[in-house]
Amino acid sequence: MKKSFKGLAVLLMVCMLLTTFLTACSNDKPGAAGGEAADKEYSLRLATVVNPPHPWVEMAEYFAEELEKRTDGKVKVTVYPSAQLGSDETTIDEMRTGTIDFIVGGAQNAASFIPQYQAFGLAYLFTDDDHFENTIAHGSPVFNRFAELYEEKNLGIKLLGLSGGGVRNVSNNLRPITTPADLQGMRMRLPGSPMEAKLWEALGAIPTSLPWSEIYTAIQTGVVSTFESTISGYNGSKLYEVAKYHSETQHLYMLSHFSMSQSTFDKLPEDYQKIVQEVAIEASLKGTEIGKQFDKELLVDFVEKYGVEVNKVDTQAFMEIVQPLHDELAEDIDATDILQMIRDLQ
Repeated sequence: MKKSFKGLAVLLMVCMLLTTFLTACSNDKPGAAGGEAADKEYSLRLATVVNPPHPWVEMAEYFAEELEKRTDGKVKVTVYPSAQLGSDETTIDEMRTGTIDFIVGGAQNAASFIPQYQAFGLAYLFTDDDHFENTIAHGSPVFNRFAELYEEKNLGIKLLGLSGGGVRNVSNNLRPITTPADLQGMRMRLPGSPMEAKLWEALGAIPTSLPWSEIYTAIQTGVVSTFESTISGYNGSKLYEVAKYHSETQHLYMLSHFSMSQSTFDKLPEDYQKIVQEVAIEASLKGTEIGKQFDKELLVDFVEKYGVEVNKVDTQAFMEIVQPLHDELAEDIDATDILQMIRDLQ
């Protein structure tokens, strides 16, 4: 009888130890409720070079708020606008080592890492809003191709979403621009995209590569006299103070990329990774919509509040010069396939 009780006691003890072990193993899995991963908090940083109010800042703030809410406060993101963490190029470099976790930035500023992003710098590429939005939609052939390029180039960053941000126009401090002839000899600030430089040279401008944060001073000091930007960017950086002529060229749909450090992504529990991706898609859609909204509302303020002279342009004259260059320039940046995908989505 004693042996029987002793054997039962040993069996119970073994069962308890086994249960404890299995529970511990289960809790150690990423995202498991009650485990170390689920209890851990993450403080992450998101960089963008623009000043608020701007679609990029608003989509970043939406992302931060929703991510914290849906992870019960476990994942907190601090948004750093106004190039507080450096230029886009510097930020992407730091993301590769995990020093900075997220960026909402202009695709053209990422061209040194993903040259094919320059395809979105082909002026007058899209027929309308629907064409642009279908092209950048999550899961579209174009989105999937860029996600592949991130991996192929082993950049250490992950594409979360593509977004809009409004259309781009030309502003300057000299005169209204209505035809390409008005651009002749103007020193024009451009992002670091060789392809865009070729396009604007064809239109008569003299390209000068400068970070976004330096445009205001560059206009003041005469380093450049003109630049192209979204209406939101023109407003947020108060460029209307130094460049009173705003010409509605509407030559580009602004492409924004929402990217994440791969090392940061890999450190997150699996369920948090899914939430990050879901909220990033929502934030990207929001950025596109806010960009369109700002385009409509801010233009009135420029005229009524700041005395900006807004003028229409002969877009056909611009298109006749730049559209024949599309195929050649796309080939130069190894983006012929992307250009065809965009055309197929019309």
